[in-house]
Amino acid sequence: MKIQNTVRVANSRRRGFTLIELLVVISIIATLAALILPGIQGARASARNLQCLNNIRNIGTGVMNFTSQNGGRLPRLAGDTTYVNDQNTEADPSDDVVVPYGWPVALLPLLDNAALDRLVRDELDDGQQSHQTLWATQIPVFTCPDDDTAFQIDGQLSYVANAGYAPFVDGSSSGQWGFDGDGGHDWNNINWLDGEPTADTTNAHRLSQSTGVFWRDVNGNRPIVTLDFISNNDGQTQTLMLSENLDAGAWRSAATGSIGFALQVPVSSGSPSPAAAGTNNRGLGIDDTAANSGRALSSVEDISSLSGSYSIGDSQISAATPPGLRPWRPSSNHTGGNVNVFYCDGHAGSLNAQMDQSVYARLMTPAGTKYGQNVLKDVNF
Repeated sequence: MKIQNTVRVANSRRRGFTLIELLVVISIIATLAALILPGIQGARASARNLQCLNNIRNIGTGVMNFTSQNGGRLPRLAGDTTYVNDQNTEADPSDDVVVPYGWPVALLPLLDNAALDRLVRDELDDGQQSHQTLWATQIPVFTCPDDDTAFQIDGQLSYVANAGYAPFVDGSSSGQWGFDGDGGHDWNNINWLDGEPTADTTNAHRLSQSTGVFWRDVNGNRPIVTLDFISNNDGQTQTLMLSENLDAGAWRSAATGSIGFALQVPVSSGSPSPAAAGTNNRGLGIDDTAANSGRALSSVEDISSLSGSYSIGDSQISAATPPGLRPWRPSSNHTGGNVNVFYCDGHAGSLNAQMDQSVYARLMTPAGTKYGQNVLKDVNF
C-alpha cells in the first residue's frame, strides 16, 4: 500500500513543456535550419555544376576520339552525318532527300549511343519508329541539370560548338542572326581579304578557318579544321571547342543557331567585308584593303593607334535573350552566368561572364594571331 501511494505522488508531479520552452526550441530549430539550408542548396548547386562540367568534358572527349579516327580533323558543324528523308513512298526513290545532321549526331557512336545512331541515319521502312520518335530520345550527356530549357526534356541540347565569327545580318526572317537558321554562317560569307589584291572567294576559307573550329559543308565545300592546324597557330590550350548555351536547340538539328555559338560581326554596306574599327564594327578590324588585310581580326586593344572600346554586343557570355531570338552565344544558369567550356587541348574549365570581351573573342580564333590579334598569355578565366 505504501508503495502504490509513492507512485501516485510521482505521477502527479509530471508535467509538459511550458509555452516559453516550446518557443525556445522552435527558435533554435529555425536558426539551425537557416544556417544549414543555404549550405545544402549551395552543395546541390555545386553538384549540378560538377555534373554539367563532366558532361561537357565527356562530349569533348568524344570529339577528341572523333579526331583520332579522322586524321586529326574536327567534326563539321553539319554534314558529317546524314539521313534519307523519304517524302512520299518507298517505291519512288526520286522523292528522297538527303538531310544533314549536326555534330551531336556524328558523336553518338562515341557517346555510347551507337544503336540510336544507326537508327536515326536510316531511311525508315513501314513499321519502324519514326524519326520524330527517335529524335525525342533524351541523351543525358547532352543536357546540363541547370538548364531548365533542356534538362529532362525530349531531344534537347545544352552544349554548342565553336562556330567562329559570323556576319551580323539585320532582319526578322528565319535564317538570319539570332534565329534557328544559319545566318550566313559559311565559308563564302567570311570572305575578307587575306593578303589578296581583291576579295578572293576561292581562298576565303583561310580567314574563315581562323575564326572557329566547327564549320558546315556548303555546296560541296568541305572545310577541314584539324588539331594540328590549331596547335601550329594560336594553340589548342587557347582555343575554345565547346560551351553551354541556354538557347541551344535539339541535338538532331543542323542549324547553326541550335548547335553552335558564334561571334557576330557587323559588316559594311551589306558586304561580307569587315567595317573599319570605330564605325559600326564594335572595334573589330580596321578595313578590308589589301594593305591591312593582316589585321582583319584585330580589336581596338590590339592596335595601339586606335582608340575606343571593344564590344561584342549580343555575343557576350550570358547576354540577355532578345524576344523571339535564339542568340548564338554561351550562356548558363550557373552563379553569375559563368559558363562551362571545353578547350581543344582536352581540358574543361569555366569562363567568367564578366571577362574581358576582347580576350573571349581571341579564345574563339584558332589562328587569330595571323590577323592582328595579340597573343593570350593567361588562360585562367
